[in-house]
Amino acid sequence: MVISACQHACPAGIDVPNYVAAIARNNYEKAVEIIRERNPFPAVCGRICIHPCELKCRRGELDDPVAIRSLKRFASDWYFEHIGRASEPFQATKDKKIAVVGAGPAGLTCAYFLAKMGYKVTVFEAQSVAGGMLGIAVPEFRLPRKVIEEEVDYIESRGVDIRYNSPIDARHTVNDLMAEGYGAVFIAAGAHASLRIEIAGEEEGLEGLYYGLQFLRDVKLGKNIELKGKVIVIGGGNVAFDVARTALRVGASDVQIFYRRTKEEMPAWEKDIEEAIEEGVIINPSWAPKRIIHRHGKITGMEFARSITVFNEEGRSRISVDEKTALMVDAEAVIISVGQAPDISFLSEDSQLERALWGSLEVEENRLATNVPGVFAGGDFTTGPSVVINAIALGRRASIAIDKYLQGDTGRIEIVDEKTSMKEDAGLALDQETTEERPRINIELERPEERVKDFREVEKGFSKEQAYREAMRCLRCDLEKERTTI
Repeated sequence: MVISACQHACPAGIDVPNYVAAIARNNYEKAVEIIRERNPFPAVCGRICIHPCELKCRRGELDDPVAIRSLKRFASDWYFEHIGRASEPFQATKDKKIAVVGAGPAGLTCAYFLAKMGYKVTVFEAQSVAGGMLGIAVPEFRLPRKVIEEEVDYIESRGVDIRYNSPIDARHTVNDLMAEGYGAVFIAAGAHASLRIEIAGEEEGLEGLYYGLQFLRDVKLGKNIELKGKVIVIGGGNVAFDVARTALRVGASDVQIFYRRTKEEMPAWEKDIEEAIEEGVIINPSWAPKRIIHRHGKITGMEFARSITVFNEEGRSRISVDEKTALMVDAEAVIISVGQAPDISFLSEDSQLERALWGSLEVEENRLATNVPGVFAGGDFTTGPSVVINAIALGRRASIAIDKYLQGDTGRIEIVDEKTSMKEDAGLALDQETTEERPRINIELERPEERVKDFREVEKGFSKEQAYREAMRCLRCDLEKERTTI
């Protein structure tokens, strides 16, 4: 077998062709086991992964790429409906214990693979729920809480100890963890601090002024937030679109996104942009926020200036703002969603950990090691906001780095793409004697006019028949050499 383009494109290196083949053979448990060789969050990634694997799928050269992400969701949903928790934890074979700070995707992935290696792992989570950004910020209509709980429950059933409401801060520091006998500490605290835009009128305590992550967190944790009238959302990333769609669901009658670059430059996932437009969100590109207008401590609107993207000879872009072209927009609320950053306030002032220039911790890129022996850091906490599959890949890298450190191995970490030992030899599409086109099966969505009324999951999953038909579209590129030599 060879490494297929889809597997190579996956940041976590999941053996896509073999788990797709397992689905085609109705062996859904095996499919999930193959995914978990590199990723302990199959159901989460089956919903919100950006699926770079599909961009490289060679089936797309014929008609459409295989719906790999949706197949992952189908198999994992079946798994949790029929199996759920593991029957027994990983066996603890090593005497070292390890602490992980933060129960987000990176932290829990690191903990999962360390437990699989035989270590005793304790995760310290400041919140009352696990999942990090997944648990407190991604809206229910994209990622239901039940899905996260099932994934976390499985990880706990494998022997990972998660201690909730247990912040690592000035009262219980990273130094304390080392003193308590933990052989290594992995800091994966995420990037949960919303950024300000630093414009006129942006004052604390204004009625109707919100920041993206805190707004999403408050809604998801059940805080009573009711919006009305027109709401302005500033930003063009995934959080901004989650905020806009959530605002509709908590009472806003008119939600408009303003972004300083063009619509084509928006970093948000195209799928989320399309679904937001279907739900009635209005997008206003090329408008830069200039001033927040308020009266008697209450938001009344915003002022914008026309902006254009200018490229230099090297192809780098910058924003040019025409101050003479102004736009005044009335609004009852403004939600700023221009990005987030790591919050290092939990680190004690006397910590010897070296800070990076941009505000996080300085780490060695390959091994994720800080300047303090035994202390590692990774995920969004060190890279800045990223996608979930990247955080998962970094979490696994951290587990390998910590294992090598505890064994006294100072060599570089090399993570290569490998085929699973649980291989499926089925050729799928190559075994079918047919020349007719078989287009990709489109996922059905809840109707826009209905789904905006509540937080129901927007995207529906495959039926068993649909999953089989979609899996059978796979060309099994990883079998090519084997087939040509026969």
